[in-house]
Amino acid sequence: MNCNLQTIQKCLDDYMSKKGKTSIGDIEANMALAVAGVMNDDQAHPGRPLRELLRKLRDTNVLPQNVKQLYGSWTINHSKTIAKVLQILQF
Repeated sequence: MNCNLQTIQKCLDDYMSKKGKTSIGDIEANMALAVAGVMNDDQAHPGRPLRELLRKLRDTNVLPQNVKQLYGSWTINHSKTIAKVLQILQF
């Protein structure tokens, strides 16, 4: 499977737009990626492949700005909401 970061981000943005959400957890995100055929999911440990990828990105300091980890739980925000919030607050 191709684990291109831009492809993953676009797939998750499309999924969140379709569902009307601004953020999702790692398990739901990995499920959406598996359905889209971008990344396989682990049936015994749902969300594990995405968590491992996010850990590698965090450790190499290239984690996208819209992905946060708090107390071991990963949250992925829609990539466009960061800019929209900043634009709204400026006016």
